[in-house]
Amino acid sequence: MRHLSLSVSLLVIASAAQAEPTISQLEATARAIQSQLQLSNTLSLGATYYATTGGVITDGSLDAAQITNQMMTDYNAAIDAVIQANYASAQDVFLEQHNNAMANLSVAVDNLVSATAVLASVGVIADMAASADTTQEQVALQTMLTNDPGLQITQAEVSNYNTSLDAVESYAQQAGSFLAAANNSSLTSAVDSFAASNNVAVGAYTAVTYTQSIDQYIITWGNDGFAAGWTGYNTGNIKDAADVYGAGIYVSGGAM
Repeated sequence: MRHLSLSVSLLVIASAAQAEPTISQLEATARAIQSQLQLSNTLSLGATYYATTGGVITDGSLDAAQITNQMMTDYNAAIDAVIQANYASAQDVFLEQHNNAMANLSVAVDNLVSATAVLASVGVIADMAASADTTQEQVALQTMLTNDPGLQITQAEVSNYNTSLDAVESYAQQAGSFLAAANNSSLTSAVDSFAASNNVAVGAYTAVTYTQSIDQYIITWGNDGFAAGWTGYNTGNIKDAADVYGAGIYVSGGAM
């Protein structure tokens, strides 16, 4: 069953969806200056009229249309806030996480290939052992192993291989889960709606995680003091070890 979980440390929940704060502030500060420009047009027309008819306008007659330093500061600050803001949607965020995981997966696969190459001698030994049917061949194998202690594998090599394998699993899982999330309109809509109703930009997240064992996505907005989780959206996407093996056989063209 799909559901939302929420962890709150410091949060005032809005009662209804609101406009993105930085955009609202930019509009407000721009409108304030725009009003001054419109007022200046009206006042300058009036001043010009009296100038051509002999009217003497008082000192400060056009002061009301001046743009104050505070207006300038507020407007420029609003522009900076918009420039620095992240207006990504939930789909954008999940795709970003997918791309990051794919980049890490590429590195992990390279590391696994290197770790596998270090241990490749075991294949040669296996072939030689398989063909050592005569006493002469068995003695020859024994002699080779005796004279080349480097054919033994070390704990460091095994650990490096296992670590590399775990990294491939982890990054592949993350990449797949985030791509599945980006393609799941029910999930992206739920995240976007949650963010809007709580007056937070989805793209302002500080962390996004996925835990396969409980099929849960968690997005943390650390600067806003809370996190939310969405569970149960990958029911049809979970692939076990047999599925992974089968996909590997298929991709490799059936040759192992």
